[in-house]
Amino acid sequence: MAEKGGKASKKEEGPQKKEAPVMKVTSLPAAAEVVEVLGKTGIYGEVYQAMCKILEGRDKGRVIRRNIKGPVKRGDKLILLETEREAKAIKAR
Repeated sequence: MAEKGGKASKKEEGPQKKEAPVMKVTSLPAAAEVVEVLGKTGIYGEVYQAMCKILEGRDKGRVIRRNIKGPVKRGDKLILLETEREAKAIKAR
């Protein structure tokens, strides 16, 4: 169909909705306890590296090294979204 201006009319489509990216869940969140604080890292020293003992889930009892943003002390409880990865050790200078 042609309109007065000689242009064909198009159906106006609304904005395309993008689907959220699907993230593969490999493990469920797990509670952990800080066993030892190893030191500070990050450009401004805002990240602490600590050894954390997993308290529940598939890796229960495992102790892993994690980077934690913000102040932390021995005995603090954390919720780790994943327990497969471990942080690299801080290099001694």
